[in-house]
Amino acid sequence: MTPATKQKSTDGALRAAKQIERNPSFLQLTAEIIDRETGVREVLEILENIIAEAGDLIESRNPELVAHARTALRRYADETLRPAE
Repeated sequence: MTPATKQKSTDGALRAAKQIERNPSFLQLTAEIIDRETGVREVLEILENIIAEAGDLIESRNPELVAHARTALRRYADETLRPAE
């Protein structure tokens, strides 16, 4: 059985945790809970894959949609997703 890989919390979850949790020692844990319970990381990875695979096709039909998706990735994704844009 492979041990679970610990992923860094998304930047969006860390920003949310700072708004919720005033104790700095609980910020990372709060951000991890936000990522896990909301499914944000998974949705961002799916969105990134859709743009990578079909971004040109979608952009030819609706450039604003792809622009909004890329903006969301920049705002909410962590550093590991951003280079794939």
